[in-house]
Order: sequence, then structure tokens, then C-alpha cells
Amino acid sequence: MDYCKAEESFPTLIQNRTKKFRNEAAAVTNEGYWFHYLEDKVAAYLLSAELNVSAPEVFCCVTNQADLQECLASPKIPATVDGIVIKATSMHSSQGVYVLVDDPNPSNNATIDLLTGEPMDIADVMSALQFMQATKIIVEEFIGTDLPTEYKFHVMNGEVAAVDIIDGRGTDCPCYAVVDSIMSNRLDRFGCFEPSGMESIDPVSGCTEIDFVTGARRAGPVKKDLNLCDRIPELDDCLWEEMTEIALELGARIGVYMRVDMFVAGGKVYVQEYTTNHMNGLRHCAAKFDTETGCIDSCFMGRMYDAAGGDYGGSTTAVPTKLDKFLTLSAQEQCDLLTDVAAPDRASSCEQATSAPVPGFLGSP
Repeated sequence: MDYCKAEESFPTLIQNRTKKFRNEAAAVTNEGYWFHYLEDKVAAYLLSAELNVSAPEVFCCVTNQADLQECLASPKIPATVDGIVIKATSMHSSQGVYVLVDDPNPSNNATIDLLTGEPMDIADVMSALQFMQATKIIVEEFIGTDLPTEYKFHVMNGEVAAVDIIDGRGTDCPCYAVVDSIMSNRLDRFGCFEPSGMESIDPVSGCTEIDFVTGARRAGPVKKDLNLCDRIPELDDCLWEEMTEIALELGARIGVYMRVDMFVAGGKVYVQEYTTNHMNGLRHCAAKFDTETGCIDSCFMGRMYDAAGGDYGGSTTAVPTKLDKFLTLSAQEQCDLLTDVAAPDRASSCEQATSAPVPGFLGSP
């Protein structure tokens, strides 16, 4: 638990922003902001298409179960794809997401969900989505054979503040890490921080206070089954630079703080989604050690957000043409926006780049 000023507490700022745009979406839109549209995966895909940053191809977008079944049986989905991802478009944290690939045991003649490793077929997915009352569903291409390492770039005010890395999803040891903008330092080495709701400065050190004693009693997974990684994959420098460039380009287009989530498959960078509500504003796991003062600074991301300006962590930008009045459209009209949108596919400047786990890379947190 930390005691950052309210205007410098990153989770608190995220909570306040999310409460505002979810409760008063029309008011936020009238102020000229559109970042909250990106909570919907259709809007996210349209933004990627506008800037032609590579993203998995969307085969169809439907608003009812019957159309989903028709889509899955149609020639829109090539037989050559590695698998498919079925997503409810307005849910978060892997809720309503199913990654279906062929069961590695050919005798089973079935599919499994890579997120759980459990057998699952289309009927199971449809039943689950019906239970969730999903109103809009997309089917997109799954690229690769395993769930990739995810790189989540926190972008604000023209800078990458930190990068979250999730590795090993779908294995027995999924884990979470946070690194700096050049992937040279672990920012999670002091653990994770929850806002106390008040400001307090240590009178002796002058540092913002942190309650490590209470934190130790609350020790557990960062999120669901994700503990902090002992090690994280090494990534080719060129691919890291390419992801950084893409994140900054998208951040500039959006205007306000955004987490841009990406992955690498076959030596190519893909944008996965955009996240407005990091960890639901409950905590974050990034802190820096100030060698001059000896302070552990868990407030630096909040200061960056505050410096970016306004309640939303940045300024307004022009609404993408395809997203004009997005929130006023019906679910079907939103799906129809994908008509004639070519799958974004930006050529990579990195040749023969690879990423592979390397024991001890960046060490323990």
C-alpha cells in the first residue's frame, strides 16, 4: 500500500477516469474524447486498421447465436488458419474470450481452449456466450500454435511509462512482470501497490510512505493466477523498438493515456487490444528507486498521467472517421462498420527476428 497524492496515484486516476466514462459516456464524448470507444473490440480493430498496424484478421462480427454458427461454417474462415479466437467484444480480462485450436491428440478429433487447456467445441462456446448474454461477438484469426508472450505498453504524453509482460499463459506457470521503456530494468522488484486513499510523507526520509508490512500480509497473485516472473523472455531489439514505435504512434493518435497490448508471432508484431482500465484501477506494479534520495517511487506513473493533462491523462484528438458517433450505433451497426475493412497488415522492418525464453533475463523482480 502506498500513500501517493491523489493526483499522483495511478490506480486512483484510472478509477476516477473509468467511473466518469462509464457513468457519463455522453458527457465525455461531448468533451471531444473518444478513447473510451476502444473498450469495444470492434472500435479497437477499426483504429488498428486506420493506422494499418498489424492485427489478427476479423472473419466476422455477429449479434446473435444463429449468425455465429453460420459464420463458423462459412468459407470466410480459411482451413489453413492455426485456430480461431471468439470474443465477446465488450468484456475484459479474458472474459468471454475462447482460443480454439485442434486438440494436439489427433485421436480425439476435437478442439481445446488454449486459455484453459480444456476440451471445448463451438457448442460449448455458444452456450457460454449465451449465459453471459453477449450482444456482439467477433471471430478472429489465432496466429501460432501457443499463446504468445504479451507486451502491454503504458503510453502517455508521448512516452512509454512502463511495459507489462505476461508470459506462459496456458501453461502451469503463467507469470507477470513489469519493465522499463528500454527493457533494461524490472520495475516490479518492489512488488505491487494499492492506493491507500491518502497522502503521507515520511518526516525523516522525505519519501512518499509505503506500507510494506500490510502488503506482505496481502501477498498473493498479481492478477488471477499470475505471480511475478522469476524470468522473462528475451526479445530481439528490433522487435522491441518496433513495438515501441507502434505504441507511441497509437498513443499520439488516441491522445490520452492508453495501454497498448501487443504480441509477436513469426517475427512480426501484432496489436492485440487497447486497455483503458488497467487492473480495474485496483493496483499497479511499477516503481523506481531514486538513487539520489534513496526513495522507492511508486507514484511516478501517476505524475506522468497528471502531467499529460486533464482528467483523462491527455488531450483530445480527431475522432477516426469510422468511429464517428460509435456509441450511438446499434450492435449490428457497429458490426457493419467492419464491412470492407481490410485486415491491417503493416510490413515489419525486422528481418529474421525471434524471441525465446532465456533463463535469468533481467533476473528476478
